[in-house]
Amino acid sequence: MLKETVLEQGEVCDNGGMSSVSMVSDCEICPFLVDQTANDMEVLLQTDRWVVVLDKNQDYLGKSFVTLREHRETLSDLDDIDWSDLHEVVRLLEGAIKRAFGADVVNWECLMNNAVMRRQPTHVHWKVYPRYVGGVSFDGEVFPDDKWPRHREGGKHIVDDTLFARISGKLKDELYGD
Repeated sequence: MLKETVLEQGEVCDNGGMSSVSMVSDCEICPFLVDQTANDMEVLLQTDRWVVVLDKNQDYLGKSFVTLREHRETLSDLDDIDWSDLHEVVRLLEGAIKRAFGADVVNWECLMNNAVMRRQPTHVHWKVYPRYVGGVSFDGEVFPDDKWPRHREGGKHIVDDTLFARISGKLKDELYGD
């Protein structure tokens, strides 16, 4: 079960999303966080500090984004509570992905190069890439991992809304239990 710092499915943070937290107008990520709640299908997990969103591009089954809900530009800007909360999110998300789909490893990446290249503010976020030796199937769909163990650059596996909901539901079942 989830600890108290993690919101129950359907619960909204006291601040209701990013709207009452500092936001940077020219940040590419901040607008996605405004009014985002745990009720949104793509939101797998939300804490006071972090939100986990399932990516529509499932080139790695369970691929997600973990984003700081308050605008901070670098990892060195994170405080002790941010790090502690992130640790809990990592523990919960990795466990859910491994139980739901049998991932062999879950890789995390924190790159903010695109924002810098476009001369925009960076925003701390992580990309989560579950990896499967030999690939994996879910709900009749095959998710190959043919570049294992190398990183699969530019892979695309956009899933339809029905499969997306099933992937999201499976992960939420693992996160929140029955």
